[in-house]
Amino acid sequence: MELWVTTLQLLLLGVLLRTAWSQRDELNSEEERKALMLKHLQEVLELSELEVTEEESPQEVTLTEVGGSDSKEILEEELEELEEQLPHPTVLTLTTVPPAQEEDGFTYVFSRLNSLDAAVHRLNVQFYHMDVKVSQFSQGLAELKAGLTEARESFASLNEVANRNQKELGKIDGCLRGRRTYSKCFLIFKHFEAYDGAQKLCVARGGNLAMPADATELAILRQYLHDAFQPYNWPAWVGIHDRRSEGLWLFENGQRVSVFDWYRDHLVTQPNGGTRENCVTLSSDDGKWWDNDCERRMYYICEYRL
Repeated sequence: MELWVTTLQLLLLGVLLRTAWSQRDELNSEEERKALMLKHLQEVLELSELEVTEEESPQEVTLTEVGGSDSKEILEEELEELEEQLPHPTVLTLTTVPPAQEEDGFTYVFSRLNSLDAAVHRLNVQFYHMDVKVSQFSQGLAELKAGLTEARESFASLNEVANRNQKELGKIDGCLRGRRTYSKCFLIFKHFEAYDGAQKLCVARGGNLAMPADATELAILRQYLHDAFQPYNWPAWVGIHDRRSEGLWLFENGQRVSVFDWYRDHLVTQPNGGTRENCVTLSSDDGKWWDNDCERRMYYICEYRL
């Protein structure tokens, strides 16, 4: 009877081992197979000491070092050796050690949740510091923008003051170095410029291209040109054109010209350029008017009102 019990125990041991091996083969990695093998052996089959007692000649057989790393072939060899060591009816006394207490699933889940919660807390702390830095950066950027706006306003004010001062200085310089009438001053600039460029330079200095409004101003301007360029003849721009309408001669300020002094002789009669020549120059030798292409670069005369 005891032999049958022993044999039944051995068969049960083989079935459990084969079940463990089949479950081991289903695992995806070598580490998981080892863990599952170790778990089954510890829970069911791990033996700290195997005592076998024979009826006639008692014999003690101990099976040790059953671990999760043993392969199937090694376990089968140990079983065969166990059977060979039992030639007579024996009593198999199985002394097992309680399996190691496995980690509770809920405890593991809660520990993982606690770890995740701690990680989330650290992320929240980092995000908070980042928000503080972004807020400080935004505040600094706003201050820089405010300072830049203030600097631009100051620069605009300074530029306006500089332009105003430049115009005032231009008027003073025009009257000191130029020719003065009762209401304005004329100043010749010996720099080659097109008509529009000359007008912009005169405006920047606080004036306009010369606009002789009557015969008196025209006579003063003629004499000023003659004195400045004699014995040579250099034409110079004045602020008269007919670009708005052909034949309609206007001053640069938009007023209509009422006094003319065009050059005429038996060969040439001015104006004769038609739509190609729409701006007026004065000759320095006689002060007569000539129409010219507005893009030609010539000397120019600015006027400054007192």
